[in-house]
Amino acid sequence: MIETLPEGWRSVPFWSLFYRDKQIGFPEEELLSVYREYGVIRKEDRDDNHNRAGDDLASYQLVEPGDLVLNKMKTWQGSLGISGYRGIVSPAYFVYKSRNSESSEFLHYALRSRYYVTQYASFSKGVRPSQWDLQPEYLSMMRVLLPPLSTQKTIVKYLAQETGEIDAMLATLDELTETLRQRRVRVIQSAVKYSRSIGIGLMLEVKLGKMLQTKPKSPTDRFQPYLRAAHIQPGGRLDLTIDTKEMYFSEPESVVLGLRAGDAVIVEGGAGFGRAAYLTEDMPGWGFQNSIIRLRGASADTRYAVYALQAALESGEIAMACNAATFAHFTAEKVEGFRIPYHGTDEHRRIADHLDEVTGRIDAMLATIDELKALLVERRAALITDVVTGRKKVPA
Repeated sequence: MIETLPEGWRSVPFWSLFYRDKQIGFPEEELLSVYREYGVIRKEDRDDNHNRAGDDLASYQLVEPGDLVLNKMKTWQGSLGISGYRGIVSPAYFVYKSRNSESSEFLHYALRSRYYVTQYASFSKGVRPSQWDLQPEYLSMMRVLLPPLSTQKTIVKYLAQETGEIDAMLATLDELTETLRQRRVRVIQSAVKYSRSIGIGLMLEVKLGKMLQTKPKSPTDRFQPYLRAAHIQPGGRLDLTIDTKEMYFSEPESVVLGLRAGDAVIVEGGAGFGRAAYLTEDMPGWGFQNSIIRLRGASADTRYAVYALQAALESGEIAMACNAATFAHFTAEKVEGFRIPYHGTDEHRRIADHLDEVTGRIDAMLATIDELKALLVERRAALITDVVTGRKKVPA
């Protein structure tokens, strides 16, 4: 909390700046969405929002420029912003009208800053974080730090310039990232290309994971973590820091559905279907859900299979094999029959060794870029928080 306010600043309740509004019956208006990174944007401007709008838009809420829009289940993550558009948003959002439109630009920066986002978490209630709902009665009493209007304008101008420079650097790093990723794809596709092919099931054991089991069926069932689709990131990166979940496995399932070094894992369905990763280490005590397919072989090199699948995913071959317009599934049966270039076991190992070396160098560069981006994002967030709370004085 801010103990001493700068001269001329006031601490006012949220309700004195905004009031809740809910206008429905505008199904023809443009669909809007709220992103943690961007605030309120047009839904069509992003292709990574897989939340499908309902068929009946009559219950969607009208948003006008200057309105504050909050995703009530993700406000505690920073999913809110002052809209620059007219359109409609999901009934699951909160829409607030401004009582003081002159402060809208400043409040867009302020209310999305860490100082307030941490407070939204304390105003949200639910069984688990994924089900936390913002409680509007608590939000209405939140204190908002408001400088004089002239200071607000100075702050907005300063932050637009400073964050603009940071955003430009982030955009440059994004372009470099895409260049390196495309280079990685070309290297893999060139290495695995061959005229002969073979079905994966003839080379490797294909095993689908188990359905979610939230309750024990036997006293000997074990409650243990499981690998799921979210853990397998683009480019074959395995990220176990993502929200680990657990379920029950029987003793035989713990053995049969175990994971060890040398296994390959594939995403079965959803937005990331066909992604594949190679396990470099044993994962004792872990199983895998039925959103994951495991490849295992005694003599065949699963590293090569992962590279071949990555090449096929980029070329669109896996999408063609799944033949699904909405929710694609790369099922265990399809994986078994999916044909990849065949060079022979020894050549597969040589290709995998070569690709480990080349993609390893590219992946190291990508990791460095990610670190730089994280530093810039941290700098941006800290700067905004310091300025909108008066901790950092902005030059006039």
